[in-house]
Amino acid sequence: MSGQEPSAPSLDKLRKVIKEAFSYFDKVGNSTVQQDEVGTIMRYLGQFPSESDLKDTIIPELLDDDPSRDGLITFEAFEKVMLRDLMDRVYDPDDSETLLAAFRVLDPEGKGYIESNLMHEHLSTRGGKAADGFREREMGDFLEYAKDKESADSSKIYYEDYVAKLTADIEKHLEHLYQDAAARARAADDVMAVALGREDWLFS
Repeated sequence: MSGQEPSAPSLDKLRKVIKEAFSYFDKVGNSTVQQDEVGTIMRYLGQFPSESDLKDTIIPELLDDDPSRDGLITFEAFEKVMLRDLMDRVYDPDDSETLLAAFRVLDPEGKGYIESNLMHEHLSTRGGKAADGFREREMGDFLEYAKDKESADSSKIYYEDYVAKLTADIEKHLEHLYQDAAARARAADDVMAVALGREDWLFS
């Protein structure tokens, strides 16, 4: 991660971003999503809980808030939990040094890379818990992303390059996410100003 800690987004900005992310998966438009989509939405918002966290802690808490929805997750319940987790940075991604240290455990000889079949085996039972292991689609996505595209040998994962790429992409995604939310909010204010006959707002 970068050396300078980014300033925390405002509460209003967090609400806008959470609402937008949730709406992508609210296919019916009734302010609910399926349980298995919660992890995807959280990762989009920059929070990375394990599957065990989702199953044992997050989903039960979301369902407790409104047990009458036949297993669906309501926006109201999701927003409350996500505001808390984002402000407290409960499931923030690990920093680059922590990630590198984890990879080096799998590379005791210090070769600088890990064989993809070993990575596959490790991620299938991540942390010793099969529940936290990658699903096959997630595994394929990870290996495709992690492998060196410029190398003819696709069987090795050069983890320092992977960590640098991952860290930069997460930072870029979150920066754009919150910048876009701010820009949309300003655009909405501009439209409202014109609609109310208050064009002077645009030039204040």
